Amino acid sequence: MRQKIGFLVLLISFLSVFQVYGQRFKEDSVRKVIDTAKEDTLRVAAMLDYANYLIRHKNEVPEGLEVLQQAYDLAKSKRLLKELTRYHLILSNHLYLQNDWAGAIENLNRMQVVAQEILDLDARGDAIMRSTNNLAGIHYFNGDFLGALEYYLKGLELVEELPHNANSKSTLYVNIASVYRQLKLHDKAYEYIQRITPMLSEMSDVLKVPYYYELFQSQLNTGRGEEARQTLEVVENGFQTFNLNEGQMQDLRIQFHEQSGLYEMTVTQDYRKALAQFQLHLKSSLDAESDYSVVEAKYNIGTALDSLHLYDQAIPVLKQAFEQGRALDMEEFSLKSAKLLVKIYAKSKLEKEGLYFAQVAIHLSDSILSAEKLKELNFLEAKYQTQKKEEEISKLNELNAARELEVQQRNRVLLGLSIGGTLLLLVLGLLYRNAKQRQIIAEKDQKLQVEQIKFLEHQQQVVSLQSMVNGQETERTRIAKDLHDGLGGLFSTIKMHFSTLQHEQPSLKTEPLFAKSYEMVNTASEEVRRIAHNMMPEVLIKLGLVQATQDLCHSISAGKLLQVSLQAYGMDARLSSSTEVMLFRIIQELLNNIIKHSGATQAIIQFNREGNRLSVTVEDNGKGFNTAESDGKIHSGLSSVENRVSYLNGKMSIDSQKEVGTTVMMDFLITD
Repeated sequence: MRQKIGFLVLLISFLSVFQVYGQRFKEDSVRKVIDTAKEDTLRVAAMLDYANYLIRHKNEVPEGLEVLQQAYDLAKSKRLLKELTRYHLILSNHLYLQNDWAGAIENLNRMQVVAQEILDLDARGDAIMRSTNNLAGIHYFNGDFLGALEYYLKGLELVEELPHNANSKSTLYVNIASVYRQLKLHDKAYEYIQRITPMLSEMSDVLKVPYYYELFQSQLNTGRGEEARQTLEVVENGFQTFNLNEGQMQDLRIQFHEQSGLYEMTVTQDYRKALAQFQLHLKSSLDAESDYSVVEAKYNIGTALDSLHLYDQAIPVLKQAFEQGRALDMEEFSLKSAKLLVKIYAKSKLEKEGLYFAQVAIHLSDSILSAEKLKELNFLEAKYQTQKKEEEISKLNELNAARELEVQQRNRVLLGLSIGGTLLLLVLGLLYRNAKQRQIIAEKDQKLQVEQIKFLEHQQQVVSLQSMVNGQETERTRIAKDLHDGLGGLFSTIKMHFSTLQHEQPSLKTEPLFAKSYEMVNTASEEVRRIAHNMMPEVLIKLGLVQATQDLCHSISAGKLLQVSLQAYGMDARLSSSTEVMLFRIIQELLNNIIKHSGATQAIIQFNREGNRLSVTVEDNGKGFNTAESDGKIHSGLSSVENRVSYLNGKMSIDSQKEVGTTVMMDFLITD
């Protein structure tokens, strides 16, 4: 689901990686280039494209990161500097989407260091501009608008030195205008957005969407009502003239109706027209399945109804905006809705009803302030850690350079002394031997420093991977809790209301529509409970891996298509929570593969623990497959299992025979 259009400009600037073709990407062709290309440059470029495609479009992150690392190793060994900057850009974008600010900033800084060595001035400037622009995007997202502005202005200086590119310049102008708008410097925002006007005919239609958004906002904020009206007319004509895909066109409609409503509210003060536009804003948001825009549209409808003194209509709409905002963690809109409800209740002489929302508003204000402070502290910590690591690496590099210079100076001394003549041969021989030994020691020290740098880089990659895996499990737990506590409780309430209604209206028992509705609510309630249980079974947290796996076996066996049994030996003591979660995900994935692909009727899961060694076996009587033919094209499910096994430092082997079945054996060394 798409978030608010006003933030689209940052996504465009930040994710402007060298283009991968989305659905038009020819995966087989790129693999062929990777396997057969003789030129290292072509091969690395194909590997980078393929890695970005796997991470961004197929969401096969572990596989994509593996290909990305292979591309980096080859590019580094061949000193392919342009490709190395692409590597750091792709990796920083991935870390950005994982909220790993330290990793993203570090890779963008490294990208700038590598770019300084590129001989082609245009390519060097383009790489530095991209990294600078994306660093600004990170600061913008974390609320550091002054820091973002500094980086954007640096990026603008660089792009103006490069060959003219309307899309690059317009993206930076829109970003700078957006920052000035956040800083309430509306005249400066208007100044920068106006610089795009001469380039409109050269810009892509996709970039025109955020351009017109910022243009309208700057016109409205600087009192240029007539210009704002003309901008809305251009956007409305864009429904027929802009070359946008379906999703982008939906975003444009949401933007148009929202801004049209704001125009009527603030410029013409025709609140009925504003209400009509906000209602269209809500319809467009629902059509686009944009939950964030739905909340905003309902709040705007509430403001229009308040201005029309239609308080009875405003209250339920604002309550919906308040509740949906809290469900989506849109606390600022929940706070605005609560404050407006308090005012409306006061105008309606219903201060008692407004007391609840007044208390909630106070709580939300404190919560938003705390969240902003925590976000700011986390970002500052990320910047500090990145700066600290960069300083360590810089010191090591300086030490290496000093030792290299020392070696060169000693070699020169040796060369000068060798010319001295035969009378000093004995002395020179002794000096040479001594200098050679020092050179060997210096080279060993240099190798140790290089290995230490590699160790630090590898350590950072391991920490990033662990953070990503932990983040995924945390998100699963949060979603499962939200489903259970939120939707689960809501369905229980609906079922209670149905039962009460059935009791009060006995005639409804004979109504097929009532019975069907009750049945569908009950089915939906069970489905929500099942999904929440699958995402993070409560029994796994409370009772452990064995009991959670037993429940999973019972659940699958209840479907009658596959009978699953569990055997556990030596599993009396529980493992660490992270290990149990990871093993449970492995079992889930293997059972899903059996159900989808094997055609098996029986499966056996076996845990066997002896001391600190744990063996896990999953066996089925399905149709099997040829493991030799599958090498290199392993099913994505098995690939995911392999990655999780590797994460636990385990080993996995597969024994499969056609029409006999498949056995997956895994061995782990438990260090809990």
